[in-house]
Amino acid sequence: MGSVVGDSCVVDLAVAKTEKYASRESGDTVELIERPSGGFSIVMIDGQGSGRAAKTLSLMLSSKAVALVKEGVRDGVVARATHDYLFAFRHGQVSATLDLLSVDLKTPSIVVTRNAEAPMLLRDAEGIRAIGTESGPIGRYRWTKPSVMELPLQEGVRLVLFTDGIPHSGRKQSVPPFDFDELAARVLTEDRPAQEIADHVLEEALLRDRHHPGDDMAVVVLSLRAPQAGTGPVIRRIHAEIPLV
Repeated sequence: MGSVVGDSCVVDLAVAKTEKYASRESGDTVELIERPSGGFSIVMIDGQGSGRAAKTLSLMLSSKAVALVKEGVRDGVVARATHDYLFAFRHGQVSATLDLLSVDLKTPSIVVTRNAEAPMLLRDAEGIRAIGTESGPIGRYRWTKPSVMELPLQEGVRLVLFTDGIPHSGRKQSVPPFDFDELAARVLTEDRPAQEIADHVLEEALLRDRHHPGDDMAVVVLSLRAPQAGTGPVIRRIHAEIPLV
């Protein structure tokens, strides 16, 4: 998706997503927001089901989360408020997953707030691994809480988030479950661009589904790397490639 140049590192960010086979709309929504205190956040919502109903749900919830982030609300509170909003209006009958990834320049830190089922792939000072989530989707139970992880904003940190279309891939073809520790070791060991990692993870899931995805899929990758030497103004770049079909 793009990069942000800071004083000591470059934040390399990428998104890759696709919709369920034979569905014209994806129920996964990913949005990028600038934080009022400095930095930015990525909101990824996976609405229950697929198609237009799921898209409507994910857009409604992402709009709620984005508005709260822009108002300066803390990430954990954003997740809880988004859950409360869904639970109040759908009475526990509809669920969604929520991933809120923030680069907070004021702290400075990376904050990962999740109400999800899919694991997260992480590379940091402790090594490379897949981390399961301790919280479930929003909207089902009244007292649902998010899981929150804070990481240092330093070169070398890399993480991959994705919706449940990735771990669910291959089920109809009776393919063995994803080995996420092995996947993390392959995609996070080398210093690869974030977009290359996102495309690789999505392509592996598509291969498992024989390029007929059984669910909507979205992948978000964040990588912190050293800035290139040189002088001049700090430039932020965002790139998007969206096929119109």
